[in-house]
Amino acid sequence: MKAEFGVYLPTFSRVRGGRGLWELCLESALTAEKLGFVSVWAPDHLMGFDSVQRLGEPSIDMLESSTLLSALAQATRRVKLGFSVACLPFRNPALMAKMTATLDVVSGGRLILGVGAGWRRDEFVSFGYVWRPLAERLRETLEAVEIIRRCWTMDKVYFRGRYHRVEGCEVKPKPLQKPRPPMWFGAVGLKAIEGFMNARLDGWLAPPLRLEDLKYRMDRFDMLDRGLTVAMEMYTSIDPDPDRALEKARRSLERWFGNPAEKVAEYDTEVHLPKGIVVRYGATVGSPDKCIDTIAKYVENGVTHFVLHFMPLEDTTEGLKLYAEKVLPYFERL
Repeated sequence: MKAEFGVYLPTFSRVRGGRGLWELCLESALTAEKLGFVSVWAPDHLMGFDSVQRLGEPSIDMLESSTLLSALAQATRRVKLGFSVACLPFRNPALMAKMTATLDVVSGGRLILGVGAGWRRDEFVSFGYVWRPLAERLRETLEAVEIIRRCWTMDKVYFRGRYHRVEGCEVKPKPLQKPRPPMWFGAVGLKAIEGFMNARLDGWLAPPLRLEDLKYRMDRFDMLDRGLTVAMEMYTSIDPDPDRALEKARRSLERWFGNPAEKVAEYDTEVHLPKGIVVRYGATVGSPDKCIDTIAKYVENGVTHFVLHFMPLEDTTEGLKLYAEKVLPYFERL
């Protein structure tokens, strides 16, 4: 089974500043396209974080996803443009349908709309959004998914739900991709995955789960038999010297995952979900051969698209070059 590779854009940083972030994202996108990567992805946060637990720290610089992808639509020609993933409660869904239809048009039909329900309470509160329990955020998000789908494919849309109401909405022009652009979802909890599966979306963009935890979810929901694309955001650090790969990523890995870098590199960071569920996260760290071996195990189990999240993000361009030289050719031969 062949694998495709994309890149998670370095849209946030403590050191770059706004213009520097744009230049780094542009460089990363152009490098990815030149080297044969399939996609570029923008995370959808309103405030910048480089750790899961902020603990009251101020936001770092972060570029807004839809604006960034629109700019990159004109700077690039081939790579697909993905939201990783769009927090639908942040935007009126009919307006989101209009924005993304326009993005698909101006990009020549390259949009992948990743969607999610959001997970950072402080973002919601800081920007004046209502923070609801996960079950309610999920219902709100699934209503938004249905509105977007209808707005992309129907002449006039009427919708009355618990959270959203649309009265005769017309989104014109329609997206170029037919019948509509692909919609992938981001989730890890079983209830959230079940909700998105019932919404008949096209793919799952999984977090960096240990293979056993990812495979359990794939099998439980028959993702491959139901024709879903299974993609994975893969945190990674690559270097011909495996020790250097670990050391250059150490601060980023430990700050983000909250565990020693060695533990993260073994996919042995535990995250506790509601109802006592524990999942394990990690990162693919080491030499090109080590990265190939790890990725191959995921490919063997049905993952077909990897969104490379380089650690640190400032290493994105150099990481892309090394992956293109040493890793991608192996999977192109499969």
